[in-house]
Amino acid sequence: MRRLALLFVIVGVFGAVLAAPASAGSAKRWNVTVENLTPAGSQPLSPPLLAVHSRRADVFSVGELASHAVAAIAEDANNAPLESALDADPRVLDAFTGAGGPIPSGASRTFAVVSTGRFDRLSLVTMLVNTNDAFTGLDSVKLRGRGGSLLRMAYDAGSERNNELKAFIPGPCCGSMFVRDPEGAAIRPHAGITGVGELDPAVYDWTDPAARISVERMR
Repeated sequence: MRRLALLFVIVGVFGAVLAAPASAGSAKRWNVTVENLTPAGSQPLSPPLLAVHSRRADVFSVGELASHAVAAIAEDANNAPLESALDADPRVLDAFTGAGGPIPSGASRTFAVVSTGRFDRLSLVTMLVNTNDAFTGLDSVKLRGRGGSLLRMAYDAGSERNNELKAFIPGPCCGSMFVRDPEGAAIRPHAGITGVGELDPAVYDWTDPAARISVERMR
């Protein structure tokens, strides 16, 4: 039975609190590694969008409606709207799409980010591309201590019905970009590929966690 509880496993000292708050001018460099834990051939992860921001900024929240920009990633792996919106937000230090293309099942990719002063939160969004609107990532995780590792479940963006029809799915299974079946529900844990449409669960389903996201403080 699919686990619907939030998988938030903290390894090492990710939750360690710094002895003193960072000054406004102190910059810290971090490596962020995204590892795709889905079964071989099932769910590549789209190139992730990473954002470093203050605690006042919010990219997505489980239980709330996804913004149009987050839905664009969850439905079509289209990072441009969210990247543009975050670039224009003064509460955001940096927002970018990670280089290197999709991350296949079993593979990982590492990206560098910088935090400074009040800009000490990391958010990340990446689509499970052989779905209607599944994504995973980080929601305003504080960058502190030496870093650590988080196991992340897949979320349903709630913006498109999970019809599992090839005409609505952009991944290599189907190749159908920008075709939508609107739903209008809140972000919630994803039920996976259930066989209601044309996708075979034996090929495209996964068991949570969908990804491991590790953050390492660079010396």
